[in-house]
Amino acid sequence: MSETPTWEWLEGYPALDLANTVIRRGWTELELIHTPADLDSWLNAAALPAPRPPTVDEADVAAFLNLRDPSLRLLRAAVGRESWETHDVEQLTETIASAPEIEALGTEPGTTELRPIGSPSPFTLLLSRLAREVRDVLTSQDRLAFCDAPGCGQLFFRHRPNQSWCGPACGNRARVSRHHKTP
Repeated sequence: MSETPTWEWLEGYPALDLANTVIRRGWTELELIHTPADLDSWLNAAALPAPRPPTVDEADVAAFLNLRDPSLRLLRAAVGRESWETHDVEQLTETIASAPEIEALGTEPGTTELRPIGSPSPFTLLLSRLAREVRDVLTSQDRLAFCDAPGCGQLFFRHRPNQSWCGPACGNRARVSRHHKTP
């Protein structure tokens, strides 16, 4: 029986929250989304670019992972951790196209809102918008980084040009690890 994660590391950036559902313990990567309950828990905690679907099932878990896996590889490729693969780009593009939208005038002056063309399911719309978020990060990757501290491996946005770790705890772990390796 798997324990539902607490998701305390979520950054509030949908593309990174999606990708970071794979974490590292030591140097081993662990999958956090196995069941509809895991996905439901993540949907409750993550910053979502679309309304949350009321329920999720096994097919939704598979669709989520079908977007997350190529997104993770592409984001890691953007920071030099993996290779850029055409089939991952195609999968991301297909997911974006699964729920096309138009930017329409909003209900208040000076505002706009996205409106789906047709009637996609709430989960299809959410995945499409998550894919757009990933695309947007990939096309403006100047702050994107990979935290290589022991036990982390998360993608994050740098707040300073020389920032090496996603947060102070990772910086401390990396320094302690480095200290223990020096003779």
